[in-house]
Amino acid sequence: MPAPRKNSDRYRSMAHYFGALIRDLRDTYELRVGDPLTVAELAARAGYSASMIGQLERGESLPESGQRVQALDDALRADGQLKTVWPLVQRLGHCSIDDLAATTIRIIAGYRENGSGSLPEGDDMERRHLFQLAGLGLLAQGPLFGAGEPVRHMLERVLNTAESYTAADWELACFEHMHAIQTLPPSTVRDDLVLDMAAVQQTLTRSRADQVGDLQRVAAWLAVLHSNVLTRLGEHGAARRWWRTARQAADASGDKDMQAWVRGYEAVFGLYSPRRTEVILALARNAQSLNGVRVTPGLMKAVGAEAQALAVMGRQQEAVDRLHHLHELAEHYSVREDYGWTEDSTWFTSSWVHSYGGATEMAREARDRVRSCSPGYQNAANIRLHEAISVGSSGGYNEALQLAAQVMSDLEPAYRTHMIAHTAHRVLDTIPLDKRRELPALGDYREAISAPVAT
Repeated sequence: MPAPRKNSDRYRSMAHYFGALIRDLRDTYELRVGDPLTVAELAARAGYSASMIGQLERGESLPESGQRVQALDDALRADGQLKTVWPLVQRLGHCSIDDLAATTIRIIAGYRENGSGSLPEGDDMERRHLFQLAGLGLLAQGPLFGAGEPVRHMLERVLNTAESYTAADWELACFEHMHAIQTLPPSTVRDDLVLDMAAVQQTLTRSRADQVGDLQRVAAWLAVLHSNVLTRLGEHGAARRWWRTARQAADASGDKDMQAWVRGYEAVFGLYSPRRTEVILALARNAQSLNGVRVTPGLMKAVGAEAQALAVMGRQQEAVDRLHHLHELAEHYSVREDYGWTEDSTWFTSSWVHSYGGATEMAREARDRVRSCSPGYQNAANIRLHEAISVGSSGGYNEALQLAAQVMSDLEPAYRTHMIAHTAHRVLDTIPLDKRRELPALGDYREAISAPVAT
């Protein structure tokens, strides 16, 4: 995440709101587009000096024309968000939004009492424009500021609740994001995560010293969840950068459990990325060393990732030994779904390890245990692919490809994540090169795994 900023009241005026919108779009540019955007780069693209960009972001100045706004919108990949609010910004400029809000509340109260069919004409035109347009959602266009976010923030300002969020509120939001990731297509979860990460960043800038640690912990949590989504979407370079941010935030918070959890989580998701298996193994062991002997979600993830990595490397006895250790830990672990480790997670790891090792009956039992726990869509699809890996490891090459092709074909494109596709590619790894061309199912398999995936 970008470095914390000095406290800035974006709702002081529409000029300040517009400047904060520019700043938010620049801060989140890497998150949305994939590459960072510096002030100097934005200035060059939009035809401004760097100092002028600073004045715009602080709300001290406004663009000279709609063409300038369009240039900024294009440079920031804002999808029309700056153009949408520009007419109001141009009209209201530096007028105090607090004054507009207070007067508008009185107007609306009088309007309701009188039963009039329209708001009164006259000096309150600007106030009515602002809140009527906000109510219609015209200040809430585009993915970053969708779902009525400006309207909600303005309402919080009027209600004087904008500063009242606590660490507990943010933790609840993290639980909800985790549930959404398990049940919804990753592309639909991403925007809400972006909004909350931007909000936490703003909260950090105005927090008291005794609140910073908890908020840094929340920032680490959200960064982990975002890395989760990016991995599902196949954006591995961006995911690696966000894993780094998650580690930094966790370390800054001083929370040892969060530090171990971030690293254990990263090791698990590294199994579905181009990262070398040896690197994943090192991540998993580092997380365990950091965690110590306490049975925590981070330790569970790290031991599970180690067992899975060893299985992929063909070190089956070591993988089984770590799997046994994982089951021992599970006997002393209080399930916490919010941290992404549930009963089916232990059996999912068993399914992975035994499938790679060719232990057919134990793999089947593990898959049945996962199914009995009502897993999320991703684990449900992946254990079916584990079955294909198990069949291929046992010599049933054509059947393995048929199973993998069927799994991929059964998924709607929005749910066909890169993590599922990654497991489907591993099915082919179980088949010797000299056996592949003669398999009748190879064509259907290749067609299925090359079908569009979630973006």
